[in-house]
Amino acid sequence: MNLPEYAIQKKVTIVMVTVGIIVLGVIAFVRLPQELFPPITFPQITIVTEYANAAPEEIETLITRPIEEAIGSVAGLKQIDSISREGRSTVLASFNWGQDIDFAALAVREKIDLIKERLPKESEDPVVLKFDPLTRPIMILSITGENLEPVQMKLLTEKMIKDNLEKVEGVASASISGGVDREILVEIDQARLHANHLSLLEVIESIEEANVSYPAGSIKKGLYEYLIRTSGEFRSVNDISFAVAGVDTVAKIKKEDTSFLERGSKGPRETLDALREEIEQEMLEKRLVLIRDIAGVQDTFAERTSVSRHNGEANISVSIQKQADANSIKLVDNLKRTLTFLHDDLLARGIRYEIIYDHSVFIRKSLQNLLSEAITGGFLAFIVLFIFLRAAAPSLLVTLSIPVTVMGVFFLMGMMGITLNIMSLGGLALGVGMIVDTSIVVLENIFRRRQMGESEDEGAIKGTTEVIWPVIASNLTTIAVFFPLIVFVPGIPGQLFKDLSWTVIFSQIIATLVPLTLVTMLSTYVHIQKKEYKPIPWTRFLEKGLSTPSEKKQHQSLYRILLIVTGVFLATMLLLPTLEREVLPKVDQGQFLIKVDMPIGTRLEVTDRVCRKIESAIGTIPEIKDVSVTVGSEKSKAGEVKVETLRASQALILVNLDKKRKRSSAAVVALLRKEMQPLDLEDAHVNFVLQESEFAFAEGGVKPILVEVKGYDFLMMQDVVDQIKKRLSEIPGVTDIQDDIAEAAPETKLEIDKRRSALYGISALDISLTAKAAIEGVVATLYREGGKEFDVRVRLSEKDRLNVSNLNNLLLYSKILDALIPLKEVATIERGVGPSEIRRSNQERTAIISADVAKNVKSKDAIKQVQTLLGELVIPADFQVVLSGKAKEVQENFAKVIFAFILSIMLVYMIMASQF
Repeated sequence: MNLPEYAIQKKVTIVMVTVGIIVLGVIAFVRLPQELFPPITFPQITIVTEYANAAPEEIETLITRPIEEAIGSVAGLKQIDSISREGRSTVLASFNWGQDIDFAALAVREKIDLIKERLPKESEDPVVLKFDPLTRPIMILSITGENLEPVQMKLLTEKMIKDNLEKVEGVASASISGGVDREILVEIDQARLHANHLSLLEVIESIEEANVSYPAGSIKKGLYEYLIRTSGEFRSVNDISFAVAGVDTVAKIKKEDTSFLERGSKGPRETLDALREEIEQEMLEKRLVLIRDIAGVQDTFAERTSVSRHNGEANISVSIQKQADANSIKLVDNLKRTLTFLHDDLLARGIRYEIIYDHSVFIRKSLQNLLSEAITGGFLAFIVLFIFLRAAAPSLLVTLSIPVTVMGVFFLMGMMGITLNIMSLGGLALGVGMIVDTSIVVLENIFRRRQMGESEDEGAIKGTTEVIWPVIASNLTTIAVFFPLIVFVPGIPGQLFKDLSWTVIFSQIIATLVPLTLVTMLSTYVHIQKKEYKPIPWTRFLEKGLSTPSEKKQHQSLYRILLIVTGVFLATMLLLPTLEREVLPKVDQGQFLIKVDMPIGTRLEVTDRVCRKIESAIGTIPEIKDVSVTVGSEKSKAGEVKVETLRASQALILVNLDKKRKRSSAAVVALLRKEMQPLDLEDAHVNFVLQESEFAFAEGGVKPILVEVKGYDFLMMQDVVDQIKKRLSEIPGVTDIQDDIAEAAPETKLEIDKRRSALYGISALDISLTAKAAIEGVVATLYREGGKEFDVRVRLSEKDRLNVSNLNNLLLYSKILDALIPLKEVATIERGVGPSEIRRSNQERTAIISADVAKNVKSKDAIKQVQTLLGELVIPADFQVVLSGKAKEVQENFAKVIFAFILSIMLVYMIMASQF
């Protein structure tokens, strides 16, 4: 009993199976996660190590290089990149595609554990993260307040919004930018500190010891056990002023009393000598020095490290990141539901929020467009079938296979863990057009048998049986086209096309079974009118052209068709190398980024001032809807690791465009460039990044031309980079040439005299901590009030910090002499410049030159000219210049896609040959 015969004899079974597929498909469709793209796993591990206030060269030598050497032997490692900045080392370990990233992360952690003892004791432990470059905020909120103090607004934002949103299932983190924090500032007067013979570290230690609550055990008495706890914490800010800073040994000055000359029992001379000896013994007296004697205590704001604005108004922005496996649409709905629940409480406290970015909007729009196109395709398929079949019942019968197949595909997608994204739905929409093909073939042959006089059941069985293998072979050819994309294409293209390929394969498998079962069974209920076939007027010319009177002419037509198809195929292969190569097509998402980079060392206020000038130029363009500005980044709190941070000299401006605009995003950017030309941007470098794809957002706009320069000497590297940039500017069509060599940062070094410091018994750590406490300040302790904790920062007063030479007079405690020694005795101050960051690739210092290509020039032509240029360069022997591996990786992936395409053609020909 074959499949068509079984379908005719077991009609109830076929109906129940069909209903079951539809029900399971509906359930799966409701539960399928909805994303813009398939989940892409990047084989990349990030190791972040904090070393507060260490210079980039120290970070490179003490942390980055040991970590690079340790993880260099991990299996499957492809490349190591690193960035050494002030206070932070970031190492990026890239692995081969297909590598199990969980096991890779475990192997990296094991290697790092072996070298932890070699790292500086003052540095934090390295943190290993599975970093995804495509990670972007799922939602950004703008928080504003009415009649609220800035500190209070930020506290309420953290407690009411941030904490509640982080509890929503699927949220990875919620980070805050902007606003100010409360801080207790103890500003020490250097002159008073010296007059009271105290060192800065002694004052910091005394404040820490004065703010302690400690358990003392318990006492058992009678039936009860009483806990004993010492409570010595500061109860008010004023208590800090009365804390004991230290003990000063001072000379006691007394005015001599001469009345003894008359009252003394001895003579005047003897009495005077005795009192003089007593005075000399009491000349030294210990005196308590309070904090108020040497410093002023202020309840103020912490120094701002970030600024946030929305449409020119100061705000606090909350950026929400989702977990990798979270459903974006469902997560955004849950976030909005939580915000709606908090709305009344927030409004009662004068807090307003606005969603300024919602990534789910673009996802919803893309998915809705694809679904509507698929539905429209099914409707058009019915109309075309009705035109040619000229009967409603057969047309509906063929069209019925579309929803049944689609529901079956949804069920299989749920079983395979495939999400609803533009690739999987695109594959489904592609499959809709091919689903009806096999149904038409089966139904047409069944009707032919019935027109020959066979009964309903007999015609259905014999008509379907005759075309079983042609139908299977036809669908196998489609499967053969897409299956190699799953197996042979690696990297991002392979992960992107995997979902599309699976949905097409699923649709073809189900589209093979439905015509052989459901369509065959339902055809027995369709009435066939036996009448002479007459072509429709607008299809007559097609039928006349496709029909030939003799077998000889049929063979001639077949040969002509084969020659034409072969010629078109060869012409296509010749044109293929001339086409532009991109992972994804560019899409105008209606937004773009503006990256502002000021000279290294620029203060936050200056960067903010330049951003306001750019905002004024943005305000003149009518297509712009809203503007969000972020200058600098919030400092990482305890237990929080930020992979990417903005310096005080950097800013990021997100511009959203109006949906009803007439100009494209690229045209708006071109107009904005023109508007910004007359502005005085104070040596700022402004870079525009069009949000044309997910990868442009994630990578900050990767340019098609990337050149790597490898060497050790910074000065020579700068000369080589300048030479290459000059030569690149001579190539027609190469624009926006940049390099990632960070500008030298101004710095002041304290050169410690090791010999003298050893003679005095003063360690380099004491000198470093004293200098840090004087300039930046040290958090000596925490002040607790109302269940909240606030930093108590100790540093020199502003008038003493303005002059760097005042560091010379800082007092250090000498253990050997039991005395205070000025810092100038053990160290000297030197002014100069140093690298602000050091980039390395494969354990070599590296600089990358990036360039864009004009719209009227093909990227591949420009890259060829760049390769020729690199071959003609004359550079120092210890330097190396190569085209970045990213461009080569794109070419390799493209070649593998072509290989999969050719293999697909070979499989199709093999399947077709087996049938003939």
